[in-house]
Order: sequence, then structure tokens, then C-alpha cells
Amino acid sequence: MKKTTKLQKQIAAKLGVTIDAKSFYVAAAQIWDEIEDAIAAKPSDRSPTERQIEYAASLGLDVSKDTRRVASSRIGNKLDEINRRLIRKFNLRPCVIVKWKKWNRIMEISSIAKNGRLWFKGGNGWGAFPSEIELISTSEQSASADAPTARG
Repeated sequence: MKKTTKLQKQIAAKLGVTIDAKSFYVAAAQIWDEIEDAIAAKPSDRSPTERQIEYAASLGLDVSKDTRRVASSRIGNKLDEINRRLIRKFNLRPCVIVKWKKWNRIMEISSIAKNGRLWFKGGNGWGAFPSEIELISTSEQSASADAPTARG
């Protein structure tokens, strides 16, 4: 997770906003919320949506007292944490065979982006996050003679 920057801390201090120990994106959302009235033509509704509150709760977060932007940032951080944990847990890497739950398709991982998104071989730009897949086989198993059949 990207950490707050020195510049964010300086700006927050001038605004009287406490952002210590927050992520870059949560800090950015807090700063934006603080200055929005001064820079936005039409200030947004700041309350989190019911959908955000419910989804965050399913992830173990309470965003009910956050602003909409902060809630969105916290949800994003939690998803990033979950996806990175799954990459480590299942040792996801190129050549690993997975089932993409959304499309019920067997796919081979070709690469993993910095944000944790899995890109699939022969997928014409298709990709998914680790929370959207099921592990079918490890890269060692994928190298077996049966792998071409599993890949479809």
C-alpha cells in the first residue's frame, strides 16, 4: 500500500487535517474533502453510499462515518491487501492455471501487474484480480503434459 507523502503531510498540517498512518489514497481523499468547497464548481455529496457501507462491511470495514471518497479509498486499500495476500498464499505467477469465476473459464496467468491484476495468456487483454479466481494448478503442475488440455 502506498504511504502518505511528505507533501501530503505538509498540506494536511496547513489545513488542520490529521492523516498520520493513513495510506496515500486515504490521505488524498481527506485533503480533497477538506478543500472541495474551494475548488469544485459543484461540491459532491460527502456521505458514503449504502452500497459502499454494505460492501465495506462484507470486507470487515466500517465506513459509515467516513466521507464517500475516504470510504472508496479504504475499500480500495482493503481489496489491494486481500489480493496481495492471495498472490502470496497461492503463489500466483506466470504459468499458473486458474479458473476465472466471472466467466467460468480456465485461464493461464501470463503476468501480474503492479496493482496485483492477473493478466491471462491468449486472453485478448482479459485480466482479473486474485479475489476473482480459483486456483486450478501450480506452475509445476502446469508444466505437465496435461496442461495444454487444461488451458483449453
